[in-house]
Amino acid sequence: MIWSISEGKAFRRCQRQWYFKHCVANANAVKDPLRRRAYLLSKLQSISGWRGSLVDTVISTVLIPALNRKQTATLQQIKARARALFDAQLRCAREHRLHEPGFSIKEAGEAFAAFHCMEYDRAIPDAEIVRAWDEVDRALSSLFTLDQIRNALKSAKYLVAQRALTVAHSGVTVRAVPDVIAFYDAAPPTIIDWKVHVFGLHEAWLQLGTYALALAEGKPHKDFPATSQPWKPEDIRLMEVQLLNGVVREHRVEADRLADIHDYIAHSVNDILLVTEGRANAELRPEDFGVTRDPDLCRRCPYRSICWEDADARA
Repeated sequence: MIWSISEGKAFRRCQRQWYFKHCVANANAVKDPLRRRAYLLSKLQSISGWRGSLVDTVISTVLIPALNRKQTATLQQIKARARALFDAQLRCAREHRLHEPGFSIKEAGEAFAAFHCMEYDRAIPDAEIVRAWDEVDRALSSLFTLDQIRNALKSAKYLVAQRALTVAHSGVTVRAVPDVIAFYDAAPPTIIDWKVHVFGLHEAWLQLGTYALALAEGKPHKDFPATSQPWKPEDIRLMEVQLLNGVVREHRVEADRLADIHDYIAHSVNDILLVTEGRANAELRPEDFGVTRDPDLCRRCPYRSICWEDADARA
């Protein structure tokens, strides 16, 4: 079993949603209509989620590689790249070819996007698109004003973006994907996490602490720089960057918080195992999993069509 912070939170919000995403959806199940459909529905995004992932993509594919080459990527260049990607993905989302026979997400490549509102409402609100671009523009502009982050990035020996880390914990594999890991010659690494929330009030210490745990205790990738000593989770600098309001929060995994992280993972894993009971995915059924009592969460769920169809069939 592979566990992540996002998976644990999804299970707590709605077990049924977790089931469709992690037990049913399968890109390779071309001969199983339900599993294929669940996979396609898993690609649906809210417009706010889309603009956040677009900011992540542009930083990871333009800014970070340029810094590793010791080159300069200007704000104008990054915004131009973001605008091109924004327009290409918006065109794809408006066409909504997700369920067309022969359509390939892989072939669509970086231009692919699919929106929840197109799947269920058949329309994309123009005001939300205007706001989405405004927030992308603001987020990227804000990044270039943050001296604390610029120094952390420019002084790094090597930067790694969006790289999966794994570590064994509580009988499962914990998976973490930090936005950026900055390695230095003589100092512990820094993990940076971009947030693109309008209000930016949520502190992400649990998520960042899990990243630190995975980086310190997991097997390093081959391109990770060799260090003179093994770093502990407590050594790693953690930076949560709220790009829309320019707020940077630093976190440290102190002993009590590290214990909280271990407990959180163990309890979350146990909650999932109590429901699945060690059964294979094919043995699980939708009725094995509870559903949210939050009507808004239900309305925004990408799997609501197959979930509601199942409920109607059993009524």
